[in-house]
Amino acid sequence: MHIGFSIKIREFLRFSIVAFFCYALFILIFAWWYFITDSITLTPYSQKVTETLDFGQAVYFSIVTFHTIGFGDIHPVTDMGRTIVMIQSAISIFFTAMFSGLLVYYVIKRPNDIFSTKKLYIRYRDNCFWLSIRLGNKGRSIIDLDGRFEAWTIDNNSRIRAFQSQRDLPDLEKILYYDINLDDPENFRLRTALTDARNNKFLLHMKFSVIGNDIKTGEQMAFAKYYDSSDLAYGKIFMNVYSWDANGHRKDFQWKNFERIEPLEPELIRTFEQA
Repeated sequence: MHIGFSIKIREFLRFSIVAFFCYALFILIFAWWYFITDSITLTPYSQKVTETLDFGQAVYFSIVTFHTIGFGDIHPVTDMGRTIVMIQSAISIFFTAMFSGLLVYYVIKRPNDIFSTKKLYIRYRDNCFWLSIRLGNKGRSIIDLDGRFEAWTIDNNSRIRAFQSQRDLPDLEKILYYDINLDDPENFRLRTALTDARNNKFLLHMKFSVIGNDIKTGEQMAFAKYYDSSDLAYGKIFMNVYSWDANGHRKDFQWKNFERIEPLEPELIRTFEQA
């Protein structure tokens, strides 16, 4: 009978196997070091010990030392042995901490590695004005992505909605654009609100949010960022963050270009603000 495991369980099992082999390798390396230096021996209690330690006992001592148990039945007898014990004990502390941290980082909880541009860009391309946000992802791909954009003003302590849009988005691998065509009649209210905000008639508040699932673990991911009209900027084409190799794979990532955009001509800015 085939037993199916969820993606997250498979990820946990894979991580556990790798961690176990790293742990076993660590134990064996130090056991071998104790063994070849002949730096440990059995502790005498009632009579002198004449037994010679074998490699299996060296492995046992390595495990006891790693976990700082200290039964005392075997102990170092040379300066080299005591030095090795100190090195292994120090490394074991960091190994345990790193294992716990990596377990949380890679398996239990995905890091916050989704981000968007600090500015909302009014861009001009294809003979149209667009409101654009560039979304970045430094982690695993996000699938089943849903995006929402909202804009509102505050008047007499009441929130007045100016615009709302929600739609499915392509998978977020590394870079994704959320564009709203401001020349589309359906988005006339948003364009008017943006124009008035740029002319300082009021402060426009905006929120961009996305929700999706991690492609490997199935974990639900959410991201949201708030803007206001002081975060509006103009531009044309975003600078590339990566290039493509001959096999169609992304390479040469330069995240420093994430916020960089080609400036928009003053004439086009005046055209938008006077509309």
